[in-house]
Amino acid sequence: MKHVVLVLVMLLPAAAAASQTTTAWDLVHPRNFDWQDRAARAQLASDLLGRIQMLAAVIPPLSAADLERIQREQGELEALGDAASPRRLGRHYLSRRYQHRVVLELVDNTQGALSCAASSERIAAEMACWARASAYLLQEDRLDLGLSVLREARMVPRDEDMPVKAQDPVVWYGEYGRGVVNHILIPYLENQAAGGAP
Repeated sequence: MKHVVLVLVMLLPAAAAASQTTTAWDLVHPRNFDWQDRAARAQLASDLLGRIQMLAAVIPPLSAADLERIQREQGELEALGDAASPRRLGRHYLSRRYQHRVVLELVDNTQGALSCAASSERIAAEMACWARASAYLLQEDRLDLGLSVLREARMVPRDEDMPVKAQDPVVWYGEYGRGVVNHILIPYLENQAAGGAP
Protein backbone atom coordinates (compact mmCIF):
# COMPACT_ATOMS: atom_id res chain seq x y z
CA MET A 1 0.00 0.00 0.00
CA LYS A 2 2.86 2.36 0.88
CA HIS A 3 4.35 1.76 -2.56
CA VAL A 4 1.07 2.67 -4.25
CA VAL A 5 0.79 5.91 -2.25
CA LEU A 6 4.42 6.77 -3.03
CA VAL A 7 3.88 6.23 -6.76
CA LEU A 8 0.73 8.40 -6.70
CA VAL A 9 2.56 11.20 -4.87
CA MET A 10 5.38 11.05 -7.41
CA LEU A 11 2.92 11.22 -10.31
CA LEU A 12 0.91 14.19 -8.98
CA PRO A 13 3.27 16.97 -10.17
CA ALA A 14 3.47 15.41 -13.64
CA ALA A 15 -0.31 15.07 -13.82
CA ALA A 16 -0.79 18.67 -12.69
CA ALA A 17 1.69 19.90 -15.30
CA ALA A 18 -0.02 17.87 -18.01
CA SER A 19 -3.42 19.30 -17.11
CA GLN A 20 -2.17 22.89 -16.87
CA THR A 21 -3.91 25.10 -19.38
CA THR A 22 -2.08 27.87 -21.18
CA THR A 23 -3.85 31.23 -20.84
CA ALA A 24 -3.25 34.84 -21.81
CA TRP A 25 -1.57 35.32 -18.44
CA ASP A 26 1.33 33.20 -19.76
CA LEU A 27 2.13 36.06 -22.13
CA VAL A 28 2.57 38.40 -19.17
CA HIS A 29 4.20 36.00 -16.70
CA PRO A 30 5.25 32.84 -18.55
CA ARG A 31 5.29 29.77 -16.33
CA ASN A 32 6.30 26.78 -18.42
CA PHE A 33 5.15 28.18 -21.76
CA ASP A 34 6.97 26.56 -24.67
CA TRP A 35 6.43 28.45 -27.92
CA GLN A 36 7.13 25.22 -29.85
CA ASP A 37 4.19 23.42 -28.23
CA ARG A 38 1.38 23.65 -30.80
CA ALA A 39 -1.30 22.64 -28.28
CA ALA A 40 -0.17 25.37 -25.87
CA ARG A 41 -0.26 27.98 -28.63
CA ALA A 42 -3.75 26.85 -29.65
CA GLN A 43 -4.95 27.09 -26.03
CA LEU A 44 -3.42 30.55 -25.79
CA ALA A 45 -5.12 31.74 -28.99
CA SER A 46 -8.46 30.36 -27.80
CA ASP A 47 -8.16 32.03 -24.39
CA LEU A 48 -7.26 35.38 -25.94
CA LEU A 49 -10.09 35.03 -28.44
CA GLY A 50 -12.56 34.38 -25.62
CA ARG A 51 -11.46 37.57 -23.87
CA ILE A 52 -11.85 39.63 -27.05
CA GLN A 53 -15.27 38.09 -27.69
CA MET A 54 -16.47 39.29 -24.27
CA LEU A 55 -15.68 42.84 -25.33
CA ALA A 56 -17.13 42.34 -28.82
CA ALA A 57 -20.40 41.10 -27.29
CA VAL A 58 -21.17 44.50 -25.71
CA ILE A 59 -20.30 46.70 -28.69
CA PRO A 60 -23.42 47.46 -30.76
CA PRO A 61 -23.23 47.26 -34.54
CA LEU A 62 -22.66 50.45 -36.51
CA SER A 63 -25.92 51.67 -38.01
CA ALA A 64 -26.25 52.10 -41.76
CA ALA A 65 -26.98 55.81 -41.19
CA ASP A 66 -23.78 56.27 -39.18
CA LEU A 67 -21.72 54.41 -41.76
CA GLU A 68 -23.18 56.54 -44.53
CA ARG A 69 -22.41 59.72 -42.62
CA ILE A 70 -18.79 58.62 -41.97
CA GLN A 71 -18.30 57.85 -45.66
CA ARG A 72 -19.86 61.14 -46.70
CA GLU A 73 -17.69 63.13 -44.29
CA GLN A 74 -14.54 61.30 -45.38
CA GLY A 75 -15.40 61.95 -49.01
CA GLU A 76 -15.78 65.65 -48.31
CA LEU A 77 -12.51 65.79 -46.38
CA GLU A 78 -10.65 63.96 -49.16
CA ALA A 79 -12.09 66.40 -51.70
CA LEU A 80 -10.84 69.33 -49.62
CA GLY A 81 -7.38 67.79 -49.27
CA ASP A 82 -4.93 70.19 -47.59
CA ALA A 83 -7.66 72.84 -47.43
CA ALA A 84 -9.53 70.81 -44.77
CA SER A 85 -9.15 72.60 -41.46
CA PRO A 86 -7.45 70.77 -38.57
CA ARG A 87 -10.52 71.52 -36.45
CA ARG A 88 -12.86 69.81 -38.90
CA LEU A 89 -10.48 66.85 -39.26
CA GLY A 90 -10.26 66.55 -35.49
CA ARG A 91 -14.02 66.80 -35.06
CA HIS A 92 -14.49 63.95 -37.54
CA TYR A 93 -11.77 61.80 -35.96
CA LEU A 94 -13.14 62.28 -32.44
CA SER A 95 -16.77 61.81 -33.40
CA ARG A 96 -18.71 59.03 -31.75
CA ARG A 97 -19.51 57.49 -35.15
CA TYR A 98 -15.92 57.37 -36.34
CA GLN A 99 -14.57 56.01 -33.04
CA HIS A 100 -17.34 53.41 -33.00
CA ARG A 101 -16.11 52.15 -36.36
CA VAL A 102 -12.47 52.18 -35.15
CA VAL A 103 -13.31 50.00 -32.14
CA LEU A 104 -15.39 47.58 -34.20
CA GLU A 105 -12.62 47.19 -36.78
CA LEU A 106 -9.96 46.65 -34.12
CA VAL A 107 -12.03 44.04 -32.31
CA ASP A 108 -13.08 42.26 -35.53
CA ASN A 109 -9.52 42.23 -36.91
CA THR A 110 -8.10 40.91 -33.63
CA GLN A 111 -10.69 38.13 -33.49
CA GLY A 112 -9.92 37.16 -37.08
CA ALA A 113 -6.17 37.03 -36.46
CA LEU A 114 -6.57 34.92 -33.30
CA SER A 115 -9.00 32.54 -35.01
CA CYS A 116 -6.43 32.15 -37.77
CA ALA A 117 -3.65 31.45 -35.24
CA ALA A 118 -5.80 28.84 -33.49
CA SER A 119 -6.69 26.99 -36.70
CA SER A 120 -3.60 27.29 -38.93
CA GLU A 121 -2.01 23.94 -39.73
CA ARG A 122 1.32 25.28 -41.04
CA ILE A 123 3.50 27.05 -38.49
CA ALA A 124 4.63 29.75 -40.95
CA ALA A 125 1.01 30.70 -41.66
CA GLU A 126 0.20 30.56 -37.97
CA MET A 127 3.07 32.93 -37.14
CA ALA A 128 1.79 35.41 -39.73
CA CYS A 129 -1.55 35.30 -37.88
CA TRP A 130 0.19 35.85 -34.53
CA ALA A 131 2.03 38.83 -36.04
CA ARG A 132 -1.26 40.38 -37.16
CA ALA A 133 -2.84 39.68 -33.76
CA SER A 134 0.04 41.38 -31.95
CA ALA A 135 -0.18 44.42 -34.25
CA TYR A 136 -3.87 44.84 -33.38
CA LEU A 137 -3.40 44.15 -29.66
CA LEU A 138 -0.66 46.78 -29.49
CA GLN A 139 -3.04 49.51 -30.67
CA GLU A 140 -4.15 50.10 -27.10
CA ASP A 141 -4.13 53.91 -27.51
CA ARG A 142 -6.68 53.71 -30.33
CA LEU A 143 -8.77 51.26 -28.33
CA ASP A 144 -8.60 53.49 -25.24
CA LEU A 145 -9.83 56.53 -27.15
CA GLY A 146 -12.59 54.61 -28.90
CA LEU A 147 -13.89 52.93 -25.75
CA SER A 148 -13.77 56.24 -23.85
CA VAL A 149 -15.92 57.88 -26.52
CA LEU A 150 -18.39 54.96 -26.55
CA ARG A 151 -18.62 54.89 -22.75
CA GLU A 152 -19.23 58.61 -22.65
CA ALA A 153 -22.08 58.03 -25.11
CA ARG A 154 -23.31 55.17 -22.87
CA MET A 155 -23.03 52.70 -25.70
CA VAL A 156 -20.90 50.16 -23.82
CA PRO A 157 -20.82 49.20 -20.11
CA ARG A 158 -18.39 50.76 -17.68
CA ASP A 159 -15.20 48.76 -17.31
CA GLU A 160 -16.08 47.66 -13.76
CA ASP A 161 -19.39 46.26 -15.04
CA MET A 162 -17.65 43.92 -17.48
CA PRO A 163 -16.70 40.28 -16.71
CA VAL A 164 -13.32 40.10 -14.95
CA LYS A 165 -11.55 38.65 -17.98
CA ALA A 166 -12.80 41.53 -20.12
CA GLN A 167 -11.83 44.34 -17.75
CA ASP A 168 -8.99 46.80 -18.44
CA PRO A 169 -8.50 45.91 -22.12
CA VAL A 170 -6.44 49.08 -22.56
CA VAL A 171 -3.93 47.74 -20.02
CA TRP A 172 -3.91 44.08 -20.89
CA TYR A 173 -4.21 44.06 -24.68
CA GLY A 174 -0.88 45.87 -24.99
CA GLU A 175 0.71 43.44 -22.53
CA TYR A 176 -0.67 40.50 -24.50
CA GLY A 177 0.61 42.00 -27.76
CA ARG A 178 4.12 42.45 -26.33
CA GLY A 179 3.95 38.92 -24.93
CA VAL A 180 3.12 37.51 -28.37
CA VAL A 181 6.12 39.34 -29.83
CA ASN A 182 8.54 38.36 -27.03
CA HIS A 183 7.43 34.80 -26.29
CA ILE A 184 6.19 33.53 -29.66
CA LEU A 185 7.35 35.58 -32.64
CA ILE A 186 10.93 36.39 -31.61
CA PRO A 187 11.74 32.80 -30.50
CA TYR A 188 10.24 31.50 -33.75
CA LEU A 189 12.27 33.93 -35.89
CA GLU A 190 15.45 33.20 -33.92
CA ASN A 191 14.87 29.49 -34.44
CA GLN A 192 14.38 30.08 -38.17
CA ALA A 193 17.52 32.20 -38.38
CA ALA A 194 19.48 29.42 -36.69
CA GLY A 195 18.26 26.93 -39.30
CA GLY A 196 15.60 25.30 -37.13
CA ALA A 197 12.71 23.28 -38.46
CA PRO A 198 10.01 25.43 -40.16
